[in-house]
Amino acid sequence: MFTIKRYTAGDKTIWNDFVEASKNGTFLLKRDYMDYHSDRFEDHSLLLYNDMGKISALLPANETCDNGCKQLFSHQGLTYGGLVLSTKHGANDVLQMFDAIISYLKGNGFSSFHYKQIPSIYHRYPSQEDEYALWRNDAVLEVCNISSSVALHSELIPRIGQGRKYRISLCRRQNYNVVFDFPLGTYWPMLTSCLKVRYDAKPVHTLQEMELLQERFPDNIKCVAVTDETGEVCAGTVVYLTKSVAHLQYSCATQKGYDNHAVDLLYSTLREHFNNDTTLSFFDFGTSNEEHGKVLNAHLSAYKETFGARGIAYKQWRIDLC
Repeated sequence: MFTIKRYTAGDKTIWNDFVEASKNGTFLLKRDYMDYHSDRFEDHSLLLYNDMGKISALLPANETCDNGCKQLFSHQGLTYGGLVLSTKHGANDVLQMFDAIISYLKGNGFSSFHYKQIPSIYHRYPSQEDEYALWRNDAVLEVCNISSSVALHSELIPRIGQGRKYRISLCRRQNYNVVFDFPLGTYWPMLTSCLKVRYDAKPVHTLQEMELLQERFPDNIKCVAVTDETGEVCAGTVVYLTKSVAHLQYSCATQKGYDNHAVDLLYSTLREHFNNDTTLSFFDFGTSNEEHGKVLNAHLSAYKETFGARGIAYKQWRIDLC
């Protein structure tokens, strides 16, 4: 049997310690990351304890209320946010954890439970007991995005094509350089401008938010850029480094960068760099979807696949409680 406690600020240390030792948690699920946007989300994270009073699992979550209907999400402000587990508990334990969570939510007037599963590439040890528990509780798959990942160190990694290698060589001959630990403050104006011009969009994070997160997690959040012969930034990305995955986000390039294949140089350099890091298992380019996964950006997905990446599902489930 498991009991539920709602997270309070006094639980921060025990929360972070459990994430660090867990089989599937990452730095995104630590409180210093989760709480940077606490003004935008009403936190309703849960701690699960066994009958001996020992912490057994965590659920990063926030609550919303729509037309009087309370909903729990795990977690709307995060890429993923399912149950954080240790190696001590197996399938039957996780079934009981779901029973406890569902009972708690029903008792507190929630109408639905939206569960954003931690993708398998982030698991440091097998951790899909939650997917079995979701199926057992008649969960509905409401979002499925496809990400493109390279399995580092695998003998099966597809080779980069000769055409791609030729364009990378052209880029190098024009004195383009890949710069690691590039300043976010220099990259962000270019990123913001490119997103506005190409998609009429803006970054989810402000520069101030990203600099705050990088200050809190300097070993986990890196900016990598490509500069031309004059030192001008022409392409770049933000890398989130967990214990097993190098995940890219906010990748973009100027028109000059696209014309001169700076993104090809960036991605091939990063693939080689991460493949030389024996602590990492996957290099994840991120998702290529719109409309909750129902639309695939086939061109973008195919481009990532030319670097040897193949599909990893990012799933969100819903359990109706009434």
